[in-house]
Amino acid sequence: MIRNGKKIAAYMGAGLVGVALLVVSAHSMLSWQAQRTAEADLKASAQLMLDRASHASLSAIAALDRLTQNTGLSCTTDHRFLFSDTTRALPWVDTIGLVDRNGNLVCTDIGQSSRQSGLLPQYQANAPAVSLSLSGAQVDKLSLLVVRHISNGRRLVARVPGELLELDPVRNDLRRYRTAMLSLGKNAPLYLHEPMQPSQDVAVSVREKSGFLPFEASVSIPSAALEASVAGEKKIINLFGTLLGIIALAVGYMMGRYRPDEGDRILDALDNGEFEAYLQPIIDLKSGRINGCEVLARWNRLGGGAIMPYEFIPTAERFDLTDEITTAIFEDARDLLAPIIADEVDFKISFNLFSSQLANDAILTDIKAVFDDSGIGYNNLVFEISDRVPLNDTAQAKYIIKEIQSLGAQIAIDDVGAGHSGLYNLTEIQVDILKLDKILVDSLKQGLVGAEVVNSLIDLACNLDIGVVAEGVETEEQLEHLKKLGVSTAQGYLFSPALPGKSFVELVLASRGGAVKKVSSDEAVEPLAQEVADTEDETSQAA
Repeated sequence: MIRNGKKIAAYMGAGLVGVALLVVSAHSMLSWQAQRTAEADLKASAQLMLDRASHASLSAIAALDRLTQNTGLSCTTDHRFLFSDTTRALPWVDTIGLVDRNGNLVCTDIGQSSRQSGLLPQYQANAPAVSLSLSGAQVDKLSLLVVRHISNGRRLVARVPGELLELDPVRNDLRRYRTAMLSLGKNAPLYLHEPMQPSQDVAVSVREKSGFLPFEASVSIPSAALEASVAGEKKIINLFGTLLGIIALAVGYMMGRYRPDEGDRILDALDNGEFEAYLQPIIDLKSGRINGCEVLARWNRLGGGAIMPYEFIPTAERFDLTDEITTAIFEDARDLLAPIIADEVDFKISFNLFSSQLANDAILTDIKAVFDDSGIGYNNLVFEISDRVPLNDTAQAKYIIKEIQSLGAQIAIDDVGAGHSGLYNLTEIQVDILKLDKILVDSLKQGLVGAEVVNSLIDLACNLDIGVVAEGVETEEQLEHLKKLGVSTAQGYLFSPALPGKSFVELVLASRGGAVKKVSSDEAVEPLAQEVADTEDETSQAA
């Protein structure tokens, strides 16, 4: 058994979970912040794209408005010079021309040789005075046409090359992932910037519109862009998290190893072999012989001093260590009693089980692990279930009991008369032995009432073919009462307290060697009482 293993593992696991939560939270916060920052940056980029297109358009509109102040604009040399001067004054416009009502380009600032049919749609009377349209066949070679109506369907047109409007203001670390487009309206892209690493998912997308011109700018990036933008920071967090994890493991180990609680002290005691089996003889009242024993747990500290069961059992139950203590007592009793069983095959060894041990199959595994292929047969074993503690899961307890009995062992109900459910357990569980509690034995001196209660239980046991053992027999008077009522097996301080293993074995071997002779039922217990008196000094601490 690894000392404090469960506690160490719990502390170390809690530390790792805490560090993992911290790292995951830091990653989540970083990703959230990166997304917010990216969204704000993309909005600013989209707005810059709109501002550039709007500024170019408004500049061209203002220039065309100034030209319309000249009356009778035509393709004369003077008017074309006006077009040329205006063009040179505008950084955005590369040419200005005149379009007739049918939409044909009549002339430009560079001459009448620049005629072009169908440049604009045919003029409609309800058309706005100023309009914007696109010219060109490919997205990367489009130009923006700014149109101003003069009179009678004749219009001035200023061409703004698309390359002068193009802008890619997205920050450098996102640029290879971004998709950016400026369009005239929803379905007329003026230019499009595609990503170097195409992706189907979209993590952040923004769409901005001009307040008074029909421009729309949209910019989007995939999740990969966000991950790339915080990759360096996440590496630092992961490194920091790894260091914290190592620290958490070390601290968890130290806390679990060097801050023991009551459960740890029990584990230490198990490791050190401080839990020992003490054995109280069970006497055949007819022959006076020791025909069995009840195995009890004692905690004898290495440094001196003993801890009684009523002190350590609640702690063991609280820390779920009852199985470990039970197994240790099983093993100690097996090693002590195997020589006795070899000489007396009918010798019975009784062990107490916790009610919690009847709630799962682990006790079956422990019994088989200890007694399979040992010198002790299952027919020598009795497992006692206390009547003081109710069974929480009767169906599971019945299954465990049936499995134990199928091995050949017997089941006894302990503390009958002191608990709350003994008779009910008799209806639910098939038992082999009733152990009358000291309370019932003490009630015999109350006269007829006490004797009737005990007699009723004995009659019930006989009718059900169940054995009876009286516990806590302390006086000759109690012994005589029990024999008159037909009780043939008993244990108690009148015969012997619970003895350390070595003392018990010596007592049994001495009784077999002839120190205890067969006597009548009235005298059966006297030789045993004398033997116990001879070893009183050795066994006084066991009481």
